[in-house]
Amino acid sequence: MSCTGTLVAQTERLNIRKVTTAEAFFILELVNDPDWIRHIGDRDIHNQADARRFIEDGPFVSYQKNGFGLYVFCDNRKNRPMGVCGMLQRTFLDAPDIGYAILPAYRRKGFTFEACQGVLQADCQRLGLKKVHAIISKENTQSINLIERLGFTFTKVIQHQQTDTLLYSFFK
Repeated sequence: MSCTGTLVAQTERLNIRKVTTAEAFFILELVNDPDWIRHIGDRDIHNQADARRFIEDGPFVSYQKNGFGLYVFCDNRKNRPMGVCGMLQRTFLDAPDIGYAILPAYRRKGFTFEACQGVLQADCQRLGLKKVHAIISKENTQSINLIERLGFTFTKVIQHQQTDTLLYSFFK
C-alpha cells in the first residue's frame, strides 16, 4: 500500500498527502487501534466499505468545505502510510484544530511531531490561519507533550464527547 493522494507538504522524512479511498485498508487499521478508540473514539468502522465511507464523509467533505482536512503521512522512502495528521473544523471552536494518529509500529520516533510541523506550516501559510487549536483527553500525556513541544499553550478545560477535555491553542 502506498500513499497516492495529492501532496500537501513534505518534511525531511515524510510526504503528507490528501487521503484517497485506496487507503481504506490503512484507515481501517488505524481507527481500530486501541489508542485511537481510547483517545479519539470508536468510529464503528469494521470493514473497508466503512473505511471508504469514513474517508468520503470526513476528509473529502472537509477538503471541499474548508480547504483542509485529515491527511495521510508516509515515509518518503517507502511511501507507506504511517498515520494521519490535519486540520478539523469543529462547530464549537472558533478556529480549526489539529488532529493526528499514528500506527503503533511508527510511534516514539518523531514522525507525528514532524507531520504536525509540516501540516501547521503548510496550512497556516496556505490558508492564512492565525490560530489553531488542539483538543486532547486529559490522560493522553504523550499527546499533551507533543502539542506543547509544537508551541501550543493550554487554554482551558472544555466538554467534548461528555468528558472534560483540554483545549490548547497555537497563535501564528
